[in-house]
Amino acid sequence: MNIIQSTIVALLFITMCNPLYANRHLDGQTAQKLEIRHSMMGFRNTLLFYTFKGQQAILQLSIANNDESFPVTAKIHLFDKKTTEKGLKKWINNQHSDGRYPNIPTPIFTHVLPSDSCTVTSHKQTGTTQNPGPGGGTFKNFAVTLSIKAIDTEEKFKLAAFTDTAQVHVKK
Repeated sequence: MNIIQSTIVALLFITMCNPLYANRHLDGQTAQKLEIRHSMMGFRNTLLFYTFKGQQAILQLSIANNDESFPVTAKIHLFDKKTTEKGLKKWINNQHSDGRYPNIPTPIFTHVLPSDSCTVTSHKQTGTTQNPGPGGGTFKNFAVTLSIKAIDTEEKFKLAAFTDTAQVHVKK
């Protein structure tokens, strides 16, 4: 093995043994939740961000508002242990707004959760609302119940199963 190959192998070993990737225990019941349902343009897919205090981890959910099937996509983002709560808040803001923060932390690991791990288990229409954005239109308001299954990546994180509720606006 030449010196470059040896260096690459050593760096990979150090990276894999680094405590930055230590197993993190994520409990949705104690996470801080932020729910985003509209932008400057009006109603949008509902975004949920769960920040796990002391774990430098964020669960990001997106509930589509195209129709009443409410498909959910989910990702877990892990950040360097030195990342501050303020840094995590800036990262979240840039995910749903105009990216006004130029210097934000970057996840050191992102895991897309399987499609069946996060689902809407029930929904109920709670009324209608006019779109606050320039596009106008009437939207049906829904209260939805989410079920998030337990996920264990063995070496990166363990997400405990939990349920939650959210609001979704679907164009009439």
